[in-house]
Amino acid sequence: MLQERDVKRRYLLGIAVFLFGILGVRLFQLQIIRGAHYFDLSEKNRIRVVSVPAPRGLIYDRNGLIFVDNRPSYTIAIIPFQLRNLGKTAEDISLALDLDKQNVRRRLETYKRRPYEKIRLKRDAGVKAVAIVEENRYELPGVICQVEPRRNYPQGNLAGHILGYVGELSDKEFARLRAKGYLPAETLGKAGIERQYEEFLRGRNGVKYLEVDAFGREIKELFRRGLREPKVGHSLYLTIDSQLQGVATEAFGEHQGALVAIDPRTGEILTMVSKPDYDPSLFSGVLDPAVWDSLNTDLRHPLFNRSIQSGYPPASTAKMVAAIAGLELELVDPKTHFAPCTGAFKFGIRYYGCWKEEGHGCLGLIQAIAQSCDVYFYQLGLKVGLEKWSRYARVLGLGKKTGIDLPGEAGGLIPSAEYYDREYGKVKWTKGLLLNLAIGQGEILVTPLQMACYIGAIATGKLARPYLLKKVVTAKGDVVLSPQPVVKDVKAISASTLSLIRQALLEAVEGKKGTGYLARARSFHVGGKTGTAQNPHGEDHAWFVAYAPFEEPSIAVAAVVEAGGHGATAAAPIVRKVLATYLSNSNALATKTLRHQD
Repeated sequence: MLQERDVKRRYLLGIAVFLFGILGVRLFQLQIIRGAHYFDLSEKNRIRVVSVPAPRGLIYDRNGLIFVDNRPSYTIAIIPFQLRNLGKTAEDISLALDLDKQNVRRRLETYKRRPYEKIRLKRDAGVKAVAIVEENRYELPGVICQVEPRRNYPQGNLAGHILGYVGELSDKEFARLRAKGYLPAETLGKAGIERQYEEFLRGRNGVKYLEVDAFGREIKELFRRGLREPKVGHSLYLTIDSQLQGVATEAFGEHQGALVAIDPRTGEILTMVSKPDYDPSLFSGVLDPAVWDSLNTDLRHPLFNRSIQSGYPPASTAKMVAAIAGLELELVDPKTHFAPCTGAFKFGIRYYGCWKEEGHGCLGLIQAIAQSCDVYFYQLGLKVGLEKWSRYARVLGLGKKTGIDLPGEAGGLIPSAEYYDREYGKVKWTKGLLLNLAIGQGEILVTPLQMACYIGAIATGKLARPYLLKKVVTAKGDVVLSPQPVVKDVKAISASTLSLIRQALLEAVEGKKGTGYLARARSFHVGGKTGTAQNPHGEDHAWFVAYAPFEEPSIAVAAVVEAGGHGATAAAPIVRKVLATYLSNSNALATKTLRHQD
């Protein structure tokens, strides 16, 4: 009996030793062999690594007035690895925040690939949405509310096309930019200056560590020594004068079109207006899909920057090309007269009309420009020929991109023999096409920016590359970039030729029969040229290009008013307001400087 008890005791002892052995082995495996792994998992459940978005750099005008700054806003996001049930979380968060369930679920599906990265569900959330998340913390594990900087535009849509806007990274953009430190759903510049200078405006995101409980609620901040503060992006100072921008925008009223003013001595863009415009603040938070659809389907195309992207026939503002070519090739001089203008010119079996039905009579070159006689330039164009005309048009900056520091610039079109051979076939086009080109019609297309550079080149004899960035400044005030002007002499055109063309442009504005008389000013002289471009879709487009002061040009302007009718009545008054405002301010600044020096 005793022996039987000993056997049972040994048997039970053996089982106990075996079980404790298994337990010991498992504990050894968990604590020694895999201890570091499980400790890391434990810490990840207890410690939340939170990225702290860096504020983007500010954008100022040339005088230090803020165009773009930042404002605080709430973002509701989720930490994927803390999800307990994907489907239930998607449904609960959708109901709580009034979000599209399928969209939320699609976003949460990404946690399989990036479980520890924050996924933003709602930007610019209101106080009510934040309160709902906080009140339902137990039912919404892993859902967090965080304050993030958002773009703010104090001056509204004043320079929307210049500044551009920001938006969330797309999947393709994230795949391309992830190596540069971008996070999912982070914002970046999508258009305009915001896009062009993204590398300067974007700061460096910070990092902080938070201790959280089992429900994902924050307890306290940890590891202050390991904290990485966000680094604000660099600020940009633009060449734009915000006051001048406002005057030009107001002068356009409800008209569509564009205006560009530059300093022809340096290429600095002083103002750039495209109408209709849009409010970039629409993109700073969560863009309503209905608003996005309305912007894209609007037949007026408000997102389109007409200053650099629209191609227009320049009409009579391009007549100086034929005049310059004729003078340089010694085909004409100021006293050259062609057949009198009787209101039309016959070429072959077709009559080409002049804008003045009764005709201009017999004119010399200067008066032909001043009075914008089409018949004179039909005849001059035929003398110059297509290739020579095309060459001088390109010398003056037409038919190619200017190189402005904005994305999406169009190059325009200056037709050549090769172009017509491609379009019509060799020997299948006639010289009649040149008649239209000589008066700025036909296939020729230019942008308002090109025309501002063009009239600036005539005014100064130098072709400047236009630019918008004046300087890049760090948060400490250090200048890290200050682009230098790129200005080239127009060597292919003599000083004597340019002097004659300028005389004609002065006569066009201040002469008795000049078509640009509505651009006259009392305190300074203006050289300019009107243009009325045919529009197959309605009323003609109105052009005016000008520069001032005539003696020492410091501003060159080109404006086009879509369906505005005549350049003299629609575009010239707008340009005059811009010239008067700029020169008035310049004179006031010069007077102030002299007084200060005294």
